[in-house]
Parts: sequence; C-alpha cells; structure tokens
Amino acid sequence: MKVREVLVHRPGEEINIVEKPGRWSFSQTPYMIPMQREHNEIMKVLQGEGVKVNYLTKIVGYKPKMYVLRDDAVVLDRRAVACHLSQAIRRGEEQLVKLTLKELGIKIAGHIFVPGVLEGSDLFFTSKNHAFAIIGPRTNMEGINHLKEIFKIDVTPIQMNNLSSTQFNIINDIALIDEELSYGPLFSALKEKEYDMIIASKKQVNEMGLNFLQIDDNKIVNTNSGINKKLKMIGFDVIEVEIRELMKGNAGIRNICLPFY
Repeated sequence: MKVREVLVHRPGEEINIVEKPGRWSFSQTPYMIPMQREHNEIMKVLQGEGVKVNYLTKIVGYKPKMYVLRDDAVVLDRRAVACHLSQAIRRGEEQLVKLTLKELGIKIAGHIFVPGVLEGSDLFFTSKNHAFAIIGPRTNMEGINHLKEIFKIDVTPIQMNNLSSTQFNIINDIALIDEELSYGPLFSALKEKEYDMIIASKKQVNEMGLNFLQIDDNKIVNTNSGINKKLKMIGFDVIEVEIRELMKGNAGIRNICLPFY
C-alpha cells in the first residue's frame, strides 16, 4: 500500500513538557529544535517525491506524542474512523485530528468507543480491503470489530501482547519481521498468506529500520539502517533520512504519517 497523501504534525512547544520521558512513552528526553529539523527534512523528501503533505491545524500544548499521528485515525477512500487510544494521557488527540480531516474534506465515518481500543499504527494494510492487525494492549478485538463494521474490510488479527508496530512491516509481497518473532503467531500468519520473509536483527529493529514508509511500488523512505542494504539488494529504492531525535518517541517514519489510502 503506497502512500501518496498524508496528514502530519510537526513537533512544537508541547515537546518541552517532557521532563520525565517514561511518563509520556519516550525512551529519552526529546528536544524540539532537532525534532523539527528532522521532521522538516522528511516532509521535504515526501513532497519532492510527489506525496501531498497536509499539516494538522488544531493542536494543544500538552500532547507531546501527537506527532505520532498514525495512531489517531484510519483513512480509506476519503472516509475516516477516529481511533480510541489506550493511553489516557493521549486521549483527545483524535478529536483534534477529526477537525483537520473535516477541513480537508474527509468524511468522519465513525469513532472507536469503549470497550474498544484501536491505534492506527497497529494496522498494516495490504489492500483497501484487507489489513493485518496487532492485537494487544493498544488494540483489542472490540476495536477491530468496530472498524470492520464501519469500513467493511477483512482483518487478520495477530494476538501478541509483546508485539510492537516497529517490529514488523510489509512492502508488496515481502514481510520484514524482528528475528525474535520469527517463529511465533505473526510468522505463521505471514507464511499462511505466502509472504516472502526478511528477518531483521534486533539492532535494525531498535534503529527503527522496519518502520519505513512505502511511497511507490518499489520505493520507501527509511532511517539509516542496516536493513536498507537487504532491501536495495532485492531491487527497492531506499531514500534515507535522519530520525535520531524523532525516534525517542518510539516511532519511525511510518508512524509519524497518517496515510490517506
């Protein structure tokens, strides 16, 4: 599923409230200026490749994880479902995203409500009719079932409480997977769907090498990672950018972009 239009949020003054990184799900204390510099460079690359970049117009000063915008909604064919985030400190982000989506002419088709929880980064679309979904603390079956009702799509659930969206990705008919998960439920589900596999080292996962964004049939934007060499060897065009500061929020390039599929 290549991306040709996205909604993003450039990190702002809200980053400065992160004095205790763990409370906000940051691995280290983030710094606004270098985050903005990295974000600017990624968006410059996307725009240079013909991807339309929309910016969030409604922001508040106490949501420092809001730049991880893929979590907040799912957009298919100009219709959106607002997500229900698992972390109480992040809830409310989706309401701000809805306002911007409406301004962009996106119809709000529904909203995930309790007991459902769903974060968009846990969905991996293989087409507009199918997605894999990580089922765990951030996304549950109630949230997935509600999404399926609204969009009328097929979802393959992967039940793994310890699986992060940064440990897995798909490009065309190839799946990239953390070596620690190479013999679990995720691996089995991908094999059943007849995906070719690339196994990534823990170092490549930790440097957010699997959290790339596909922008064309054989082209991705990714951080500097050893996994890029493997992708280039099998014919993929990899545009590399720096995300050292952005990744402190446990997110890569894929997760900071809310795609319009």
